[in-house]
Amino acid sequence: MRARWRLSSPRLRRRHRCARMHPRQCINQVCRLAALPELESRWGRIVMDTHSEPLTGLDSWFLYGERHEAPLHIGATYIFEGTPRVKGGRGALGLAETIERRLHLVPRYRQKVMWPPGNLGYPVWVDDPDFDLSYHVRRAALPSPGDDATLRDYTARVFARPLDLSKPLWEMTVVEGLSGGRVAVVNKVHHAMVDGISTVDLATLLLDAEPTPAKYRKPRKWKPRPAPTQRELMRRMASELSPLDALKKLARVRPQEVVETIMRSPWSGGLQLALAWLRPGSPMFFNERIGPHRRVHSVKVPLQHLKDVKVAFGGTVNDVVLAVIGEAMARWLDERGEAVPQALRVFAPVSVRDDTHRYKLGNLVSGMVVEVPLEPMSPKERVREVTTATGDLKRSRQAVAAHTLSNFATFAPATLQALAGRVVMAQPQWSRQSVINIVATNIPGPQFPFFTGGAELLDVWPLVAIYHSLGLNVAIVSYNGSVHFGLLADRDLVPDLDEFGRHLAQAVADFQQATVPRKRNVRSAGRTPRPRKKAAKKPVDLGVDDQPVVAAPNGDGGDVRSKAAAEVHDVV
Repeated sequence: MRARWRLSSPRLRRRHRCARMHPRQCINQVCRLAALPELESRWGRIVMDTHSEPLTGLDSWFLYGERHEAPLHIGATYIFEGTPRVKGGRGALGLAETIERRLHLVPRYRQKVMWPPGNLGYPVWVDDPDFDLSYHVRRAALPSPGDDATLRDYTARVFARPLDLSKPLWEMTVVEGLSGGRVAVVNKVHHAMVDGISTVDLATLLLDAEPTPAKYRKPRKWKPRPAPTQRELMRRMASELSPLDALKKLARVRPQEVVETIMRSPWSGGLQLALAWLRPGSPMFFNERIGPHRRVHSVKVPLQHLKDVKVAFGGTVNDVVLAVIGEAMARWLDERGEAVPQALRVFAPVSVRDDTHRYKLGNLVSGMVVEVPLEPMSPKERVREVTTATGDLKRSRQAVAAHTLSNFATFAPATLQALAGRVVMAQPQWSRQSVINIVATNIPGPQFPFFTGGAELLDVWPLVAIYHSLGLNVAIVSYNGSVHFGLLADRDLVPDLDEFGRHLAQAVADFQQATVPRKRNVRSAGRTPRPRKKAAKKPVDLGVDDQPVVAAPNGDGGDVRSKAAAEVHDVV
């Protein structure tokens, strides 16, 4: 006996023209004709399906680990020219209109986080029915004189404020009043939403490679999809924890896949990573508990200078960047009268994002711990030391091991991750074990100019969050022939951040100068060259029996023993 199915919607009843079909076929036909989203039939009623996307374990940790004094957002300050290069262009002042036309390309920017009850599962992304673009794109103006120092202070205040976790996790502030008519855009986005590599790709959706803005089809009117209720979230989480479902997934695993996974497992890299974290380190003056206030500085150097060093001394541009940071840090500590340790322990994030993940949001990063030497040495020696260190880490696959370990967060219960975030922040300070001094993230950018509204992007100040006892972090991005260093620090721990920036710029110049071959001294034209003495025609008596030694052209006849003469010969 067939069950009787009733259509609760009058609109569907009017469209129902398949009374003699099987009930399920009838429902599918009606759904197709109505062009409705996915439907769920239950107890004779049709209910619209809800939409949600779960966060990964690593993305969830960035939410659980955030505190008021340690907001975990990243971003940058973009500086544009004031006068657009195309007729009718508004430059950065028209950024709100540009975002409105292209926001459908990045749906995550209209979504917010929905928290499950009791943190019994990972948070999920849901559409924000109250999304208001004017809340996320703001306007501000700098007081006179509107120089870069004033903009840095404003950027520091913006980055000190946490994002509202009940709304989509991003903000942009268009800043006017800069000297020379320039316009800045201070952008910040939560680390749970994107990683540093992905933000560059997202910028390409908001910026143009030509002064004339790219044209997109007018998007359909956006309608938020319904979010699940707390009860539905609990039901889904319970089904995901079902042992029967786990057995079904295990039954679908092929033995060949298991063998390949074991063969690719970076055991040696994991060991190297564990030793790197367990080896005692030396905390520096900025490795203290951070406060809620921030300080920002920026440094811009030619990319060609770093390439010259790479060609002359070997390694990669990233190796040169780490060596330059080490040189600047050693000089800065010495100038402050601080003890200079043997090495600076740098956590260097590594992207595992490939072309298949190019425009996908979320975090696809790994990392490795690099010990950059701080002892006095030449630029050539420092670069080679760093190149050797990073080469050993790459061969040991430490970065791959770190990515594998970070994936374990996916299997950790969300409740444990929330508790772990509180435990980490409850520690008064790091112990001498597993001390990381700074984070240095190098983001490769495009080597051609970008535009928005016809105005060219002139400078970029990339910024990465500081956390717990990491009172100073460095972000690097290459763009249009230049390398931009963005320095973010705790305002109270690092009052002289500009001095570190000065040493950073000088270290790049000194490293590049070290690659230039020294010119030989050219004698002046009016000076008569000093005549060289001719070699002695007769052997010189050195006072050594049976040891005939021929003296050098300008030698004397002093008492020279055979052993000393041999040593001189070896040196020559």
